[in-house]
Amino acid sequence: MNNNNNNKYILLVDDDKDTVFTFDIYLKSIGYTTVSFVNPVEALNYFNKNVTNCTLIITDYGMPQMSGFDLIKKIREEDQNYRIKIIVISATIKNHNINYNDKFLEFKVDKFLEKPLSLEKLKNEIKMLI
Repeated sequence: MNNNNNNKYILLVDDDKDTVFTFDIYLKSIGYTTVSFVNPVEALNYFNKNVTNCTLIITDYGMPQMSGFDLIKKIREEDQNYRIKIIVISATIKNHNINYNDKFLEFKVDKFLEKPLSLEKLKNEIKMLI
């Protein structure tokens, strides 16, 4: 376990329980502190109470109750200095006819990754951001 990652606090949000579970277990195994949610509204409530702890947010795009970009918009209302890095993951964003480059700029998203996503790629992208 890499103890240098212990102060890197990651919030995982994806309505797919298997994805959240897999990412959570893997990231903890390489030393990151993670908190995971399958409900973006619950994740936002948690974030609002723990904003100062968060280093990185990894969120799915297409979720019920609130899209990943709606979640990011609300997070950026609290994180106006863009201290927190954000990765959006999705298998379906291209099906939504959204120019996600414009959305990246609007919401200050640091990285977009398409599913399926290998754990090695996720680890490398996180290392580059934090």
